[in-house]
Amino acid sequence: MSSGIKVNPACFKAFQEIKKDHKYKFVIFKISDDLKEVVVDNTSLDDLKDKDGKVIRQKEDPYEEFMLRLPANNGRFAIYDFDYTVDGGIRNKLLFYAWAPDTAPIKSKMLYASTKASLRADLTGIFADIQATDEDSLSREEVMAKVKTNTR
Repeated sequence: MSSGIKVNPACFKAFQEIKKDHKYKFVIFKISDDLKEVVVDNTSLDDLKDKDGKVIRQKEDPYEEFMLRLPANNGRFAIYDFDYTVDGGIRNKLLFYAWAPDTAPIKSKMLYASTKASLRADLTGIFADIQATDEDSLSREEVMAKVKTNTR
C-alpha cells in the first residue's frame, strides 16, 4: 500500500551524485513537514548541528556521523556508500536504510513504511536494504553481517 507521498526530484539527483560521482558518503531523506513529498534532509557535506542548531565538530568516522544524524524519534530513509574490507581488499556497496526507531510515533512509522516503496523503486544499483529500529540494528557489525549475507 502506498501513502501517496511523492518523491521530490532532488532525491533522485542526490542518489545519482552518490552513486556515480561519490560526491557524498551518505544522503538522508525525510518526509516533508506538510506530508506531501520525500525530500533531502541532509548529506555528509552538510554541517552537523546540535539540537539548538549550533554547528558541532564532525566525527572522523563518517558512519558514526551518519548514525548521529538519524533522529531518535522519527523515521528517515538514507543511502550510504559503505566501505568494508574482505580478503585484504577494500570493497564498496551502496546500501538503502529505512530508519524507523522504536520510539517514533505510530503515525510516523506507518507513513515511512508505506512511502518506502515509492522512493526505493527507482533507486537502481542498491546492494542491500537495511531495516533499522534501534542503534543495535544500525551497528557496523549488523550491517556487515547483512552485506556478507548478500555477497555470494
